[in-house]
Amino acid sequence: MPLKPVLGPVQLVFYSVGVIVGAGVYSVIGSAAGLAQQNLWMSFAAGAGVAFLTAMSYAEMATAYPEAGAEYIYIRRAWPKADWLAFGIGVVMLIGGAATAATVAMAFGGYLRVFVDVPEAWSALALLVACTVFNIWGMRESSAVNIVFTSIEVGGLLLIIAAGLAREVAPPPPPAVEAQPAVLAAAALLFFVYLGFEEVANMVEEVRNPARDIPLALFLSMAITTVLYVLVALAVVHMATPAELAASGAPLATAIGRVWPNSGNVLSAIALFATANTVLITVIASSRLTFSMARDGEIHGVFAGLLKRRQTPWVAAILSLAMAAALLPVGSVKVLAEMSSFAALVAFLTVNLVLIALRYSRPHHARPFRVPGTIGRMPVLPVLAIGSIGILLVHFDWQIYAAGAVALAMTALVYLLRQLARRIVRR
Repeated sequence: MPLKPVLGPVQLVFYSVGVIVGAGVYSVIGSAAGLAQQNLWMSFAAGAGVAFLTAMSYAEMATAYPEAGAEYIYIRRAWPKADWLAFGIGVVMLIGGAATAATVAMAFGGYLRVFVDVPEAWSALALLVACTVFNIWGMRESSAVNIVFTSIEVGGLLLIIAAGLAREVAPPPPPAVEAQPAVLAAAALLFFVYLGFEEVANMVEEVRNPARDIPLALFLSMAITTVLYVLVALAVVHMATPAELAASGAPLATAIGRVWPNSGNVLSAIALFATANTVLITVIASSRLTFSMARDGEIHGVFAGLLKRRQTPWVAAILSLAMAAALLPVGSVKVLAEMSSFAALVAFLTVNLVLIALRYSRPHHARPFRVPGTIGRMPVLPVLAIGSIGILLVHFDWQIYAAGAVALAMTALVYLLRQLARRIVRR
């Protein structure tokens, strides 16, 4: 049974902008400023360029195969006999989605403690439950909440930009640094503040006109967020020194405090909406992937169950909640973020590789949007995307690879257990 198409271009743009402009920029911009110094805006622009290359690949794949499940679906179409590969990528994506939801929910708990002294794990669990309720209630209702929360998120960044314009005298410039390596190192860190646009691909089955609206939402949201981020980068180094930003646990609050000293709580309140919105969109996307895998028989068919009136995957939504809640005891936002980051990189590499493979194996398949630029059948931009992701990867610490190894080991274990269970049932 298909999902109900209810989303138009406006809702999609808000979804994409909302999940990109999450809590990440509120925290990692300080570390990036310490690396790139006054060239921070260049790092944002470089990260956007890498993300945009893959966004085009998602636009082609989502419009060519408009089914919930994104990367998992694309692999099944490219290599239909590689059951283990589609299953493995699907599970990695589910783990990554759960890690993202848990990470941001814990961050929500941290911001909430500014106002109410509640243990972070309990407030994180409450947020996950609330977002799951909206997920089950319906896409229209979730979209209305998303539009409000995204508007508040963007308003917070506009407030930073306004404060930068209000600052008459900039802090003294730091000593000169070698620009290119520092900019690339900061871009590797900031690349992850652009993650989230790929979640739109998981909602494609609920879009009324995916051939038109998916590319529009992807490209427009990338343009909006890049402009916002570059202006924020210029504003924060105008208000505070890169060293001050790097040393702060709340760099944006530190920067705006130089202009409006009593504005810290305002940013903390905005961050609550940013984190809540990211969790909402993440659990929605994860439940759609779960639903797609269950519909194809990769996991138990019970998770493909839909509410009769609303046609929302309620059982899949509960599984997504359970997976995210199970990761909350990990407690470390850093560890959870590494798991999420690895899954995102796997997704990006997968989509670009699959696009290239399908250009050769299914050259005549209808593609409402097609990534421009080819040499023969070889699409050039996905190759550049793969290379640019590889370049950024070398700037990460070993912990991200360790987290990836854990995720792959868990995936292999789940696959082996599934195969064993199927053999037992056949006997």
